[in-house]
Amino acid sequence: MPPNTNTVAIDWRFILDKLRREQCLLVLGPEAYLGADGVTHREQLLRQLDIGNNPNIIRHYADDDLFLFDQPYKRTLICHEIQAFYEQAEPNETLRMIAEIPFNIILTVTPDGTLAKAFEAAELPYQFGYYKKDKDPQPVKKPTRQLPLIYNTFGYVESEESIVLTHNDLYDYFKSIFAHRSMPEELKTQLREVKNIIFLGVPFEKWYMQLLLRELEIHRQEYAFIRFAANQTLSDEARALCVDQFQINFVARNLPDFIRELHQQCAEQGLLRSADSGEDSRPQQIRRLVSNAKLDEAIEMLRELTAPGDLADEVSGLAGRYRRYKLKESQGVLYEQDKEVQYNQISTSVLDLLKEVEAG
Repeated sequence: MPPNTNTVAIDWRFILDKLRREQCLLVLGPEAYLGADGVTHREQLLRQLDIGNNPNIIRHYADDDLFLFDQPYKRTLICHEIQAFYEQAEPNETLRMIAEIPFNIILTVTPDGTLAKAFEAAELPYQFGYYKKDKDPQPVKKPTRQLPLIYNTFGYVESEESIVLTHNDLYDYFKSIFAHRSMPEELKTQLREVKNIIFLGVPFEKWYMQLLLRELEIHRQEYAFIRFAANQTLSDEARALCVDQFQINFVARNLPDFIRELHQQCAEQGLLRSADSGEDSRPQQIRRLVSNAKLDEAIEMLRELTAPGDLADEVSGLAGRYRRYKLKESQGVLYEQDKEVQYNQISTSVLDLLKEVEAG
């Protein structure tokens, strides 16, 4: 029997209803991240790394999209190249529309913050989290349409130890899943409420993606999920596996057109997020900046909010403390554990001072 690779009709009313009820999950893969030339950011990155001539890379396993390094410092050097690439990456039209569509949870399988840039450009509130190797996930607030969560399931480029680059990294990721440490508890709680999952540009052909699908528990038929997917380059064999094993309904091969239509449908129903629909007070903005790891901006805004006096002096002292922390970090004189402890202490001080400002 030939594989079932047909696409199905899109039930827009169902999707809109689940968006409205905060029961629609988006899982976002590399096909959604396109440059101006129509090439995915991932392909651009691999070209820039110049793998065949890069002395820091022993081998690139294309099927798994993983690397082999013969020295730990070479992995560090490649991490810095990857960070530099994604610092320059800008969100395309598809990502800008996704930021306005009221998903309360967006799981990404790429390690960058490009989608977060789309939220920031539109001045939309969001919270951000990511998988951390050998560490309990950082806590998050309940994701809502007004304060959605972007969660990088395979790490974040700004946290070198979290990125899944090698088979050893992938093994560590497996361990975190089996130990139930790959996602925050609040996120797992909200995932149990999901009734609709939309996969956009997810590389289902990679064998370890099936592990992520099982982490979402969509292989369990007792859960009443409806799963839709749009992929442009997926092979018929991989599509058949997704249909047969995970009951994923492929609604389109053209991903941008799918998002464009969903965006239009949300607009007609008045569901789109806008900059004036989320948290807009200065204290709320400061808390959001702290949540999104932007302490420099949070401290500066707190300084602007604080009247002259003792509290203003404390804020200035905190700003100096953060500058010294950043200087030590750039010089590489902080152990990873000390770095996280000091960062969390400064974050807590910002929030504590904010409470005093609000009370006064």
